Amino acid sequence: MGTKPGTPAIDAATWLRENGLRATHGRTAIVRVLDTSTVPLTLADIHEKVSAEGCDFATVFRFVSILEEKELVQRVAWIDGSTRHEIRSRDGHHHHHYLICRTCHKVEPIDECVVERFEDQIAKERGYTGLNHSLQLSGVCPDCQKPAKKKR
Repeated sequence: MGTKPGTPAIDAATWLRENGLRATHGRTAIVRVLDTSTVPLTLADIHEKVSAEGCDFATVFRFVSILEEKELVQRVAWIDGSTRHEIRSRDGHHHHHYLICRTCHKVEPIDECVVERFEDQIAKERGYTGLNHSLQLSGVCPDCQKPAKKKR
């Protein structure tokens, strides 16, 4: 997920250079979009937000793939079957959790992780390393539960 409230945004050009990447105009735009988003984005979402910067879809696809290879961005299998991408957290955690409304598709990040201890236990019991997970819960948000106002 991108920047949490209270966390300063990434200086995209510096961040790219620190990670061994050229800081072109398009690349910095892509990093800014990923960093400021509170939810994972599809490649189409990213392209839509950076197309005004002159980035075509192929550029978005190739650069997000490079960011994934360098483990700076992670791919998220979304509850609707789509694939989304988010910048890896800077707080040491490499996963995020979301609550998604099945009606309006509003997405709310969940900051707590109740699965980490279970993940650590499973890794220790079975000898795995590098385990990670993502969790998405779906339901109907309070706004969508309200009955529609009757038309007069």
